[in-house]
Amino acid sequence: MASKIIAWIKANLLIVISCALIVILLPTGWFFSNSWNKSIQEKATKAFNDEKRRLSSASSIEYSLPAVLKGEEGISETRAPNTIVTNFYKEQKDQRESQVAEVVKRGTAFNQETHTVPVDGLLPEAADISELRSNGYQLGQLIAGTQEAPSLYARLLRNLNAGDAPIPEVLAQSLNQYKEQQKEIYASTSPDGKVSSAQNDALDDALIQRRLGEYAGRAESIAFYCPLDAIQSDKSEPGFSHVPVTAPGYDSISDSGVYTWVWDYWVISDVLRAVAAANINTAGVALAVPDAPVKHVESIRVHEFVVASAEDPEDDFSTGGRGGRGGRAGSDPIGTAEAGIKTYTNRSQSNAYDIRLVDITVIASSKDLPTFFDALGKTNYMTVVDADLSQVNVWDALQRGYYYGDDHLVRAHLTIETVWLRSWTAPLMPEPVRTTLGVILESDNPDDFDG
Repeated sequence: MASKIIAWIKANLLIVISCALIVILLPTGWFFSNSWNKSIQEKATKAFNDEKRRLSSASSIEYSLPAVLKGEEGISETRAPNTIVTNFYKEQKDQRESQVAEVVKRGTAFNQETHTVPVDGLLPEAADISELRSNGYQLGQLIAGTQEAPSLYARLLRNLNAGDAPIPEVLAQSLNQYKEQQKEIYASTSPDGKVSSAQNDALDDALIQRRLGEYAGRAESIAFYCPLDAIQSDKSEPGFSHVPVTAPGYDSISDSGVYTWVWDYWVISDVLRAVAAANINTAGVALAVPDAPVKHVESIRVHEFVVASAEDPEDDFSTGGRGGRGGRAGSDPIGTAEAGIKTYTNRSQSNAYDIRLVDITVIASSKDLPTFFDALGKTNYMTVVDADLSQVNVWDALQRGYYYGDDHLVRAHLTIETVWLRSWTAPLMPEPVRTTLGVILESDNPDDFDG
């Protein structure tokens, strides 16, 4: 039987092989055809979805307007493209960008005001060491003042109609002269040629009244008291920038030191301008001391900060090089934003601005002191961040020649936060100052250059 089957298979080998292939290929074909079908289906589905997304995207567009004011929410909507809607959003966006640009422009102009560098050819840096020394020394003389010319601060006080009490020596000489004249008159009219005790008492009263009259007259002639030594000092104070009374040594002048003098002047001038503004009434009339809110600026000091260490300039001054232009390590105080400082204004160190703190002590009318606070903000970006009040000994002040009128007075020790926008200060900063503050100008970025 087996031999017959084998013989039949041999006789019909082609049929047997074909049947075997059919049996084997049917499941194999089904497996591969199913895989191919799945792949084709996935590709077709993906192509369909891609086309669907493209058509959906083409049939709708997202319109949006960014928020401009703090706390404001932006506007956004998705809808079919529409020429009228598109033009509306474009116009609104252009208007907002124009308004923001105008606000920035006005804000910068308000902050910069009339602040300039008193001597040309110094900032951000002089052309060479010789020019730095020459022009820097000239600036130092302007800051400190000389016998031939008053300092910038003296000129500022004069322009603001601020001054000091009568000079004691000059007043004493005037009173003594008056006393002698009166004695001669009394003696010439007396039968015995002597001044009586009653006349002496009357003369003493007259001298007191005359002295008080001089004090009151001086107070009526100025807007507020501010002696020059309230700003300048012959020695430095720890923690504060030093406004010198004499020009610094020729060889000690550095780029960052120059910038410090200028920046200190900007800060102090703004605060004093705010004092003057506070002493102008609603009718625009400047008030004299007896009627003014701020009577006396006793001291004003800008907080000190030190520029990053640099090479000793002596090494390069002798050779005419430009290394070490920042000054000796730790030698150049710079008033800038304190690292990590943050006050209730929520301002802290920023890439857009720097903060400088100022301590000022004033004698002011207790009821009108807020007028000074308001004047600070109207003069520049300045805010009182700390205030300590104490009593004023009026009689002691009067003995020193200061007459304040009839207002109830307080002595206010204030810390003022001032803000300086880098949009205009950064281009004036010498390299050591920019390094200390982490300021990067566009020209410092290699990516801004082609090639």
